[in-house]
Amino acid sequence: MNNLYIVAIVVTYNGSKWIEKCLGSLTSCSIPLKIFAIDNASTDHTVSLIKNQFPGVEVIETGANIGFGQANNIGLKKALELNADYVFLLNQDAWVEKDTIEQLVRVADANKEYGVISPFHLLPGQNKLEWYFSTYIAPEKCKDLVSDIYFKQTKSVYALEFVNAAAWLISKECLEQVGGFDPLFPHYGEDEDYCSRVLYKKLKVGVTPEAIIYHDITMKTWDEIKFNPQRQLIFAFIELKNIRISYHFLLFNYYKNLTGKLFSLLVLRKWRELWLMTKIFFRSLGYLSKINRSRKVSKQYCSYLK
Repeated sequence: MNNLYIVAIVVTYNGSKWIEKCLGSLTSCSIPLKIFAIDNASTDHTVSLIKNQFPGVEVIETGANIGFGQANNIGLKKALELNADYVFLLNQDAWVEKDTIEQLVRVADANKEYGVISPFHLLPGQNKLEWYFSTYIAPEKCKDLVSDIYFKQTKSVYALEFVNAAAWLISKECLEQVGGFDPLFPHYGEDEDYCSRVLYKKLKVGVTPEAIIYHDITMKTWDEIKFNPQRQLIFAFIELKNIRISYHFLLFNYYKNLTGKLFSLLVLRKWRELWLMTKIFFRSLGYLSKINRSRKVSKQYCSYLK
């Protein structure tokens, strides 16, 4: 394991609240790391804090808020150029234990069919799983895990279709086959799209109970998501982009369901939702050519990193 070259990437944006804990945990890891901090034009003192307190961390300033996916792509491309064996992505509001990455690499080395492996996400200062993470490992999404935990017979890794990118270990093979994040997704949804592409390339996405992170996440209310036009448009992108399913089927099914929903909202006189979903209906039509092009690019070798 000492011969492996591992790159860690943290995308930062006004992250001074967490960055000392985040980067401090990475620099204290039990295995050596090359660490990139990709800053999306922070307006607080995030960059100066990193440069002053973590001189071994390479800071790359993008000059604009280009989003999570495109910022990570800068680091992922550098990792490929450096011939890294693994890349570890970590949110700025999360931190690892000393052996987290070592454990992830050990599991990944023993299970080469996995392109992406996530540790368990815990809430800091509490004996609780982070809520969003707990929904990803529900029995209908992650076979046997909950049962195995109850009977104290857990395996090293469990397959599922999606786990968010707050902490991902990505193998070199996965980067070479799948590539980076799709810039079609400005913020949110890029990780769900990436997991779909990993599965398309016949690799697996997994979680391991043998490694943990702490994630100081801010929960969103359902109304904040439901009535956010950008989030709703991203849901449309995810549904229409899925390269594992026929595009014509996706188009027909999406607009059939959306038309039915619009009619129901009209009948129920839910004017706010009706206005929002009508807006999404027409906005999504304007993105169809981009989505179709994105589907084609995503099937290629090392998409978005070449």
